[in-house]
Amino acid sequence: MKTRTETDSFGPIEVAADRYWGAQTERSRINFRIGEERMPLPIIRRSPSSSAPRPKTNLALGSLDARRAKAIVQAAREIIDDKLDDHFPLAVWQTGSGNPDQHERHEVIANRANELLGGKRGAKRRSIRNDHVNMSQSSNDSFPTAMHIAAATEISQRLLPALTHLQAALKAKPRRLPRSSRSGARTPRMRRRSPSARNFPAMPRK
Repeated sequence: MKTRTETDSFGPIEVAADRYWGAQTERSRINFRIGEERMPLPIIRRSPSSSAPRPKTNLALGSLDARRAKAIVQAAREIIDDKLDDHFPLAVWQTGSGNPDQHERHEVIANRANELLGGKRGAKRRSIRNDHVNMSQSSNDSFPTAMHIAAATEISQRLLPALTHLQAALKAKPRRLPRSSRSGARTPRMRRRSPSARNFPAMPRK
């Protein structure tokens, strides 16, 4: 496997050359090998650090130049559009504040933005994770926000439609199977047909 050298405050570390994550993600990946459950992709996609408004806001404030802002917005959009799912390897079991998850996202965005700006993965000249992507953002704010947005999105787009489909399917069953016997039936007809039903008469209504 080909690797490239990434660095952080602990020093250099080798990362798979075909992946966008960086040094801190690789350290977390090695040190938190607990279970097989990865961070849910809806949280990654809905995180504020993966959305376009944040770099646009930093651009409007004069904290970020237009060229870097455009590259960061495009990299974030690729995450939202499910194009970079394979570049988020971290397990859900990590520090409670979500720091490794945020570092992972920022490293992926920074490295992808570097490529869009004409650089290479791992190069920290054009788009830097802390200085240009993070820009003083706190996981204490962004991670709970990502969880709330992801939950609301999954409920509205997946859970509620699934419940509606289930309700319709259950309503259709009696029409499709009108003569089928059903366990626990309390109708007089079913009690006459079922010996077990005669042993357990219906409770009187109060």
